[in-house]
Amino acid sequence: MGERVAILGMGVSGQAAAALAHAKGDTPVIFDENAETGGTVLRAEALAEVDRIVISPGFAREHPWRQLANFSAKPCLGETAYAAESWRGRIYGVTGTNGKTSLTQLLTAALNAAGVDAVACGNIGVPLSAAVASASNQSEAVAVCELSSFQAELTEGLYLDALIWTNFAPDHLDRYEDAAEYFSAKWGLVKCLKPESPYIYGREVALAMQAHQTQAEGTPVTSSDVDCAGLALDSPFQSPPQNENLALVQALWGSLGLNPQALLHAAQKFALPEFRLQVVAEIDGVRYWNDSKATNFHAVRAALSAMPREPVFWIGGGRSKGEDPAKLAASLKGRISRACVYGENALELVTALTAVGVPVEHAADCGAAIEAASRRARKEAPAQVLFSPGFASFDFFESYKTRGKYFNSVVLSL
Repeated sequence: MGERVAILGMGVSGQAAAALAHAKGDTPVIFDENAETGGTVLRAEALAEVDRIVISPGFAREHPWRQLANFSAKPCLGETAYAAESWRGRIYGVTGTNGKTSLTQLLTAALNAAGVDAVACGNIGVPLSAAVASASNQSEAVAVCELSSFQAELTEGLYLDALIWTNFAPDHLDRYEDAAEYFSAKWGLVKCLKPESPYIYGREVALAMQAHQTQAEGTPVTSSDVDCAGLALDSPFQSPPQNENLALVQALWGSLGLNPQALLHAAQKFALPEFRLQVVAEIDGVRYWNDSKATNFHAVRAALSAMPREPVFWIGGGRSKGEDPAKLAASLKGRISRACVYGENALELVTALTAVGVPVEHAADCGAAIEAASRRARKEAPAQVLFSPGFASFDFFESYKTRGKYFNSVVLSL
């Protein structure tokens, strides 16, 4: 007989886990704070009637439901770990503060080009549970699983055949007490590696490992290790930050002994996902960059490193995730000509930027910020307008994608 499995949360991960439970012959018992999903509010006594608990990544450690689950003495799994038990092939994990999705897609495309049946899943939008329930679940297949720190908090039962950790910088400090706790969550994935499995990590991860006094066998990689031979000059992998992603995939590729031509072919054809440092238009000598996916300071700094040596007008703001605006202001000093800020934390940004001498303009909303940056940039053309907000979108937009589409629409109407 199947198990009774409590599913906490009916978002994308919870729905996929519930569907997988049905497919396995288990009985999902659904709990959700939103009555419209068909779930019920969790009570401690209800957990006495289940065998295991699957917790969606949106539940932070201090959430009352997660605490009830911990106190129940029942096995608690993340959705990814629950699904991993039923995945027949290999699992390659991809984590990092930024660059996870692009790298996951590149690695998946390259594996397929090499004749390996690979599927991208995890934090990329297709839960591993959904991949398990698909035709891709074969013994020779690879699940390239993007893993966030939220997913990394519950890894019991998850075993990885390889891991790429792109980079590390403080993030999600509205969920974690400090950068050390955030690092610790990520570090849990290193412990999931099977013996002799390749572990590839970037320069910033190596520095973070030293700072947090941790050590694991693996291969450190920097952008200087990338081999761009054969790539078109306008390839995104010719310059930062994507050249770092390619270097990491090349390092894993070498450890797996796969055909380098397959990786080159995939990189040549690769198109970045939307809203990741893409040129939207060039108008009157001003180039407009959409980097709406930049929801933390590390991503803003990476975007700035890719800017031409021309005046840069930065547009930023949104909902804070706990980082100190003063640190962002310090990294912008000397790198931009002017900041145009908007959103929930605009006043904090104005204070921080003014304190370090960066010219700043406080706009009423995102549209006004775009127009202000455009107006200023046209006076100094050739110039760059960089929309790399550095904060979450949830003050005015439902997602970074909605925010990115809005930027495009305003720019194209100029």
